[in-house]
Amino acid sequence: MDKSVQMDAVNALKDWSRWLIGLNTVLGGGCLAILQTGNMAGMSRMFMVLAIVAFLGSVLCAILLGRALASLVEHIPTVNSIYEFTNGMGLSVKRLAQLQLLIFLLACLCMGIWLVLKIN
Repeated sequence: MDKSVQMDAVNALKDWSRWLIGLNTVLGGGCLAILQTGNMAGMSRMFMVLAIVAFLGSVLCAILLGRALASLVEHIPTVNSIYEFTNGMGLSVKRLAQLQLLIFLLACLCMGIWLVLKIN
């Protein structure tokens, strides 16, 4: 594959990951602020804590993805697909991006369940 096309893909993935980090930070910070009010207990509190932990997990995946992308840039001439490149821990760029999104969606689900419990 052409090196410029691979660099475009790396930059697009890096931008997407940054955007998701921003969402994680804002939503996780909002959840933390709500949790600190102390107006919740039981299941409602548990789902809020799970949402915060999941938002942090998504950011951790983003950090690992950023590290893998930085390493990948040096290996672009020898890589067929950027998504198959591994970060040295056995996780491919594709798997890290999938994990980042999946954990983010899990955090959003926990936040949604918290909202439903709060309304009821």
